[in-house]
Amino acid sequence: MKILIIHNKYGKFSGEEAVVEAQIALLQENGHEVITYFRSSEELEDMTNAKLKAFVSAFSNPTSNKAIKDILFKEKPDVVHIHNLYPLISPAILPMIKKMGFPIAMTVHNYRLLCPSGLFFSNGKICEKCTGSSKELNCITNNCEGSLFKSTGYALRNMWSRLKNYYTSNIDVFLCLTEFQKHKLVANGFSSEKCEVLPNFHNKTIKDIDYNIKNRNYVAFAGRISPEKGIPLLLAAAKRLPHIPFKLAGGMRDGYEQELDIPENVEFKGMIPSSELSHFYTNARFLILSSIWYEGFPMVFPEAMAHKLPIVAPKMAGYPEIAEDNFNGLLFEPGNADALSTVIDTLWNNNELATKLAENGFEKVKIKYSSHAYYNILTNNYKNIISTCN
Repeated sequence: MKILIIHNKYGKFSGEEAVVEAQIALLQENGHEVITYFRSSEELEDMTNAKLKAFVSAFSNPTSNKAIKDILFKEKPDVVHIHNLYPLISPAILPMIKKMGFPIAMTVHNYRLLCPSGLFFSNGKICEKCTGSSKELNCITNNCEGSLFKSTGYALRNMWSRLKNYYTSNIDVFLCLTEFQKHKLVANGFSSEKCEVLPNFHNKTIKDIDYNIKNRNYVAFAGRISPEKGIPLLLAAAKRLPHIPFKLAGGMRDGYEQELDIPENVEFKGMIPSSELSHFYTNARFLILSSIWYEGFPMVFPEAMAHKLPIVAPKMAGYPEIAEDNFNGLLFEPGNADALSTVIDTLWNNNELATKLAENGFEKVKIKYSSHAYYNILTNNYKNIISTCN
């Protein structure tokens, strides 16, 4: 097959960027021809009136429209795969692609189809006020982006896309990361027949390793060190467990560490190079995901399972689908430091349980989150929409 992949890169490399790169590599490894049309938010740094241009281009960008139209005429791909369209591509390209007769798949990396900010998270709490008809203006009244101009732009572009039916009328299949995410779309008017689940995958060779408790002597966290990741919650739980060492890997904004109450048993490792991440995982006893928002499908999950790490996660959103309670992980009440510390203490002191969860997670990642599993689901969806459009 020939696939055109369209994506607006973010200013900083993210999990979404990693998924796009891994998807392209996987398709190419399996003999498919991949054409790409990329824009980058970094382009705005070199533009005068960048904020205004980002605002306008989110509704329609003639440069992107023409470039994509030219690619379609020249390459005639079998399928077009959409990732992020904001701010420099715009969903206004979708009816054009559809009118030209090309089937369209879209990976739903976040909740932007329902929430202007894409996070379902505002002012430190879960927020779903913008779901339903004509509710995007809540993004403005709550100033969800911390800037009235930005919040207004996000709200209006979402409202415009909804009123124009850009997504619902033109996308042939929405590839959701979890059943939870799929349910959110369907509950808000998206066709269940157009929504399929395609979890993220572990794109490295999965090799069997020993889960030896004696060599695994700390609790790990890997990810951005920021409030929505539940860092204050994790530190509060760690403070209740002074006998257990914690190591947190990830970058943070300048000055954030000074805002935190950090107990002596917690060590910040900073950004760990990908070449050293495997060592970080294989020396940890289990992994904590303490997020207080609905993440899509954290890449740290399959990475941890591939290294035989049980996962402790909040009982909300799509997390229980990935970290199944008492199968390959343990769940805790979201936002509750006492509940989190209890689960951590239980798993730290139960070697038999930790070993069982580790082995189950390893089998699960091989079956459900491998590149082979991802490839089969992805290409089957491609074939289905190609046959439907023809």
